[in-house]
Amino acid sequence: MTEQEKLASLEQRGAVCPYADCATGTVMDMVDQRMIAPESRDYAFDEFGNEGSLPVFPLSSWTQQECWVCQLCGRSILEVIECKQTGWGREARIEELTRLVLWPSPAPRVLHPDVPKQIRSAYEEASRAENAGAARLAGVGYRSAVEELCKDQGATHNTLHGKIRELAAQGLPGDIITALDETRVVGNDSVHQGVAYSAEELADIAELVAEATVLLYVQPAQRRRMAESRKKRHETAQQNP
Repeated sequence: MTEQEKLASLEQRGAVCPYADCATGTVMDMVDQRMIAPESRDYAFDEFGNEGSLPVFPLSSWTQQECWVCQLCGRSILEVIECKQTGWGREARIEELTRLVLWPSPAPRVLHPDVPKQIRSAYEEASRAENAGAARLAGVGYRSAVEELCKDQGATHNTLHGKIRELAAQGLPGDIITALDETRVVGNDSVHQGVAYSAEELADIAELVAEATVLLYVQPAQRRRMAESRKKRHETAQQNP
């Protein structure tokens, strides 16, 4: 197979470009794919008795590297994927276990500057763990951000569940309480039960926490700034009739 034929046989996919100055829905072309673990180059026979191209993988699992190119900006994205195969021949099924973007290095999630520093710091650390594929650490980290938020809101109970109940009793909106409590459960499962939540589940938790901070900190700060701006405009108008 020529190099052109090889490239033409690779895949395309729809995705969001990870480069910050592109960061839009696009189509990506796979330009390279190779196995990086295990290093064995042994080959198996297919179901027809012919020498096939399926490598023999210990425990039917392997790690591969893929290089994709964004059709919009033309830049490369390097990913590492862990896979598992069940069954052989026509019954073979391949499951993707994890997919990590190695390049460009994913930027961490950050909260608005109006959010107190302790909350922003815990949230960003959790996001860095999420980007590294450390799902349990990320779950614990987002829980820590919620604990800092509860403390900043004046909750004093000795457990996080109690702190959230305090805030509920103070009249915080139900959707905020739900977001905080869901994050608490994910963190508890991560640290006590060893549960590794999926990338989609962690992303949802991260967004819930971010939305809660917008309602509790960002929107009130914006309203205060607008009120101050109107006050100054009014005072200026009074001084210069």
